[in-house]
Amino acid sequence: MKKRQQKQANSPRASAKSPKTAKHAKRTTKPAAPSTAPATTPSLTFRPRTDSDDSFISSVTLLTLKDVFEASTSQPLTEQIILHLVNQTDTCVIIEQRGKPIGYYCYDRTSSDRIYWGSLVIMPGKQARGHGKQVVEHFVAEAKKQGVRRIDGHVQVKNEDAYHFWMGNGFQVAGREQNGSVPIQLQLD
Repeated sequence: MKKRQQKQANSPRASAKSPKTAKHAKRTTKPAAPSTAPATTPSLTFRPRTDSDDSFISSVTLLTLKDVFEASTSQPLTEQIILHLVNQTDTCVIIEQRGKPIGYYCYDRTSSDRIYWGSLVIMPGKQARGHGKQVVEHFVAEAKKQGVRRIDGHVQVKNEDAYHFWMGNGFQVAGREQNGSVPIQLQLD
């Protein structure tokens, strides 16, 4: 078994917010004071993956990526393949909201200043709410603290939502399509 206790994971979409009703609109003509109300998107927390997370990782990955994976690779996606791939990574992190897992990401340190971000998976019901952007911001901040200057990754060609998500978060295509995915990268300052 790989370093599971040290382990720290593909396609959030842009969100559409519901319009405020007149009942909830502010009734003041003065500039609004800074709000102490909770943010629209509750904060996320991040923790290392443990063995007890395997069932969640398998189910959320199959639910979220099975169709696009199989369309991109012409290969079946199974629980065994998912766990094999996750176990091969250096670090797998569970993303939680209010103490419950909503997703995960995995990455490998490929050199002193580079990381390969292998996966980011968020539950479909939690997508399009700004969580993916929060994860990217957290990941980039942590990578910079570790001296990382470039984050490499890939996105499946058939996963248009994921492609637009990564491009919208500063990643750029870094090569040609191969085996159903295209390499991407983010250069850090």
